[in-house]
Amino acid sequence: MQITSIKISKIPNRVWITFSNNSFLPFFIDDVVKLSLVKNQEIDQSKLELITKTALQFVGREYALRQIAISPKVEKIIYQKLKIFFQKVFLKYKINYQNINEIIQEIIEYLNSKNLLNEKKFTEYFIQKNKNKSSQQISFLLSQYNIKTSLENNDLEKIKKIIDKKKNMDKLKLKSLLYRRGFNLSDINNAFDEGLNFR
Repeated sequence: MQITSIKISKIPNRVWITFSNNSFLPFFIDDVVKLSLVKNQEIDQSKLELITKTALQFVGREYALRQIAISPKVEKIIYQKLKIFFQKVFLKYKINYQNINEIIQEIIEYLNSKNLLNEKKFTEYFIQKNKNKSSQQISFLLSQYNIKTSLENNDLEKIKKIIDKKKNMDKLKLKSLLYRRGFNLSDINNAFDEGLNFR
């Protein structure tokens, strides 16, 4: 097989490498120099595997950094997102690569070395994002990411705020909504018993 072209991409620090079988890969510009890649270069299977692995590390790392820029992440979330991302990459570039878990682990190690997978920041973000759920439900959801945390139980105050926002809603429907959000039935009833007006 041969490298037929190395073209600069519109995306900064990226090039496109095209091969004689018409397949192509996105590549970090510095890695082209590091691997001494040039146009019309003959490459064997082991060199192709190294090029593929390097390209996957690059696109995976870039994707992970974009995800973290959107919101804080922990290892479990990044791992799941990278698994799905690489499935799409394999289809798009017609790649068959066996050791993808190894690449994902290397990306996670890189993110950890930069302190970008911060459990404390993620927990704070997650609690804020789910502020209308019960403390018990938030704790349960966090445990799905292997995060154990003790939350202050302010469910009664949360329920009152939700009730206040949705006071035009049917009482039974509102109780059902609160229950689905994980609030304790006794807390729901106590909030309703405190003399708030409902139709």
